[in-house]
Amino acid sequence: MNLQRLLERLPWSRSRTKPADAPTPVRVVDVEVATPPPMPRLDRLDLQAAIIHHLEWCVLFNEHLSVDGQQAQHQTPLPGADSSDLGLWLAKMAQRQIGQHPHFIELQQEHLRFHALARQALEYTRQQRMDLASTLLNTEFERSRARVLEMLRRMQRG
Repeated sequence: MNLQRLLERLPWSRSRTKPADAPTPVRVVDVEVATPPPMPRLDRLDLQAAIIHHLEWCVLFNEHLSVDGQQAQHQTPLPGADSSDLGLWLAKMAQRQIGQHPHFIELQQEHLRFHALARQALEYTRQQRMDLASTLLNTEFERSRARVLEMLRRMQRG
């Protein structure tokens, strides 16, 4: 049965007057959902370099994890979020139009979170709390690492 026929069967629709006890019809309004503007295009090679920076930092991080306390004193410090190659790239890109895009801002925030989790995991290993370090590395840290990588790849796909 179509809508028009259904409406005709209602008692108040035949007389075109609505009885006092009839429910008030509800008007459905289209709701416009705000979507972010399209991401400005970035050079694919530039994004590939950013992905490589992230992966290289992860390798360096793994090397720092495997070092004991004595060796750690003689090891080159691990670059932080702002001084890592990806952090420097993000700072440079933030000056461009893409720096204002919500997805780019989300990437910057996740990158900072990723580095905070890495610092925490290193602290746990230095305290010989391998149980806590292992749990953190296999959960939040791994999800954050993968999320940064996925965001970069999504930007690369454009």
